[in-house]
Amino acid sequence: MLSYQHIYHAGNFADVQKHAVLMKLLRVLAQKPQSFAYLDTHAGRGTYDLSTDEAQKTGEFRHGILPFWKNRDAQAPLADYLETVASFNADGALKNYPGSAAIARAIMRPADRLLLVEKHPGEYAELQKNFAAAKNAETVQADGFQYLVDKVPFAERRGLVLVDPSYEIKSEYAELPKQLVRALKKWPQGQFMVWYPLLAAGGHENMLLALRKTDITNMLVSEIALTAPPQDTFGMYGSGVMIVNPPFGFEETLRALTQYIADRLAAKSTASVFWLDNRKISPETGRLSRI
Repeated sequence: MLSYQHIYHAGNFADVQKHAVLMKLLRVLAQKPQSFAYLDTHAGRGTYDLSTDEAQKTGEFRHGILPFWKNRDAQAPLADYLETVASFNADGALKNYPGSAAIARAIMRPADRLLLVEKHPGEYAELQKNFAAAKNAETVQADGFQYLVDKVPFAERRGLVLVDPSYEIKSEYAELPKQLVRALKKWPQGQFMVWYPLLAAGGHENMLLALRKTDITNMLVSEIALTAPPQDTFGMYGSGVMIVNPPFGFEETLRALTQYIADRLAAKSTASVFWLDNRKISPETGRLSRI
């Protein structure tokens, strides 16, 4: 059943983390003259109107993007991300929020290629409208996991894949590690970014444990956990981003960015950056623990 629509959650604290990290990774790719490709396996509609009834109903952006928007700092690690958000709001008021696909398009050059996948019929129709004028973008209505395996490696041999399911379907926690392993077997040098929610049910821990048990190495993780989550986060107390094959030296960038966001969220938060390979399985609980 396809019911998830990101408009209810657009601009929340998880989006701030996810999109700020995404932007840093894409900027590294854009530093070289060779073209590259970007694949978004669960692209949603691309851009989101925060004035709609759906966005206003939950108001998650008030605890996410809004505090950063009100206190913009040109020297901060988040400056380029906020500048991009501002480019979608010409009158200076925060009304439109760019999703991952729109952020990627804002950074990528005409010779670079966007592959945007969305399965939900309604969301896909909006995605098509939002990217109809983008000559270097291809929109596809398909299963994102399967499309990922079919499309890598890219013809450009350079690029980034964002795997960002809703996790509304619980099987996605188990599906993701399997499909990521399949994709990496086809493209071992590929760069992949995975977003996941931190929920009390612990599905993310099981997913990370499954990834830890694979042959995948070089997995860098950023997590932000809210110590007192607002009621409108619907049980999501944190947000995680995992990067497979991050750029050389990216750990320092990720650490600074993660800590900056956690320190300035409306809700008190903690930040953690670690290599997944450097976690161990607790013999008492069978779950992952930090070394």
